[in-house]
Amino acid sequence: MKHVFVVFLVLTLTGCASMRPKGMVFNKPNDRVNLKNGSVCLMSLKTDNKFKPTWPPEVYGIAVTNEATNKKINISVHSLAMGDLLKKGFKDAGTFKYKSSSWEKLISFQLPSGSYRLASIRGGCTKSAGIIIAMASFDFPFDIPFQTFDEEYVYLGRIEMTNRERVSDDEIRSGNNLFTRLPQKQSGFGTGTFDVNIYDNFDQDIKDFRAKYFILKSQEINKRILSQWQKPNRN
Repeated sequence: MKHVFVVFLVLTLTGCASMRPKGMVFNKPNDRVNLKNGSVCLMSLKTDNKFKPTWPPEVYGIAVTNEATNKKINISVHSLAMGDLLKKGFKDAGTFKYKSSSWEKLISFQLPSGSYRLASIRGGCTKSAGIIIAMASFDFPFDIPFQTFDEEYVYLGRIEMTNRERVSDDEIRSGNNLFTRLPQKQSGFGTGTFDVNIYDNFDQDIKDFRAKYFILKSQEINKRILSQWQKPNRN
């Protein structure tokens, strides 16, 4: 008798904040934005899993901390509704093969002017073989400050995250290994760590943003690149 194996890690992926997560500013070509509601932050994000290439790490959410209030703001990059996650698992039903080990996206979110810290990037991979669904997650910590000013579009840079095998206990795991041990091990999220590179890719990224979203074609976009990732102090 076949059994359905489903592991949901929604709390891990979205965090425990009580407030509803913010969504992406731009999803469709004709999306509009009111800068009086906050400045728009733009970045590109790419993740790769060189350690376990058949488990591409898709980002579901980004967490940002407001330094003035110390409150965490969760920004949804992808829907975590149960139906959406199941669809992702069944889209390649019958096979564990994926076309690529990587995932990437143009990211946009809106924040009032102020001082913030990029706190974490969360995501996972959902896959299936027949009626068996396995889900693995990652939740990687950041601690990078950035500033937004009144009614601006600001480019924060390109973040590239590559999952690799941990070679030291001092390295931070890509994802929690306490639960769902088998998917976490198979995906490499429970036994791997992310190498992070942040750099200025302004010309290409803004070209891509402007080609995709009509409102950005005529907007001035400031550049304020995030500093490089360093291991956060968890004490």
